[in-house]
Amino acid sequence: MPRPTLAGAVLLITAAVAGLAALFSDDAGAQSPTGQSLTGQSPTGLPAALVFGILETEQPPLVDLRNGEVAGGLIKAIGDEIARRTGFKPLYRLVPRNRLEADLADGLIDLACGYSPDWLPKVAITRFSPPILVSHSVLVVRRADSERLRTLGDLAGRPIGAILGFRYPREVEAAFIDGTWQREDAPSAESNFLKLRNQRVDAILTTDLEADYRQTVDKTWARALTVLPQTVGDHEERCANAPRSPLAMETLDAAIEAMRADGTLTRLRLAATGRAAS
Repeated sequence: MPRPTLAGAVLLITAAVAGLAALFSDDAGAQSPTGQSLTGQSPTGLPAALVFGILETEQPPLVDLRNGEVAGGLIKAIGDEIARRTGFKPLYRLVPRNRLEADLADGLIDLACGYSPDWLPKVAITRFSPPILVSHSVLVVRRADSERLRTLGDLAGRPIGAILGFRYPREVEAAFIDGTWQREDAPSAESNFLKLRNQRVDAILTTDLEADYRQTVDKTWARALTVLPQTVGDHEERCANAPRSPLAMETLDAAIEAMRADGTLTRLRLAATGRAAS
């Protein structure tokens, strides 16, 4: 049997040392017991991708779309910060409303942020993070009508603008079902505001986030419309983490709790809407 050369022996020793170093390294793609990443690092040493699903119909202040790309907005700001804190590279993928739950289940997207468990009933409750923000459903009317439409009861039997396919708080859905309010769907929040201005509906349902944003950036809107003081439901909006997501639930939860504790969530909301909270 031929004896190994000196050069060959050196190569064998070098390979063995490298293998041991990789085996015992603390930073080489650490994983949770479920196999999900705790560090966000891929086997190449570069940040792994974390794919956020964004509805195609989203609008400011939650999402700013430009030329078919996610360019800004509150949800992107929160997603960027989650990715930064957990060591991932954030990517954003536009998804049709009727595909969001399926794409999470199929692993086509890793996270969908800004949703209540009620809005995504097919996603297991254990896959939702702590809240990233709390919003309130509100009714908006024309300022010219604000004297005669001051309470929820004043809107009985009137057409109320809503978003097509959107699930509202239980009390709101009940008012639509029993005919207390006449639901008039539109494809987007922007369409609803235009319908209200053009007197095609008497009021629209939106969130305080949307109202705060429009009152801050559009003074014409602020002069023409007003928000009724009574809220009609609260939403704790969270991130849904896909079963196949590379980000472990405990890591996601810890990142969001830290963002809440250090004021990051409040700061991002203020930057996006003009108000820290309603």
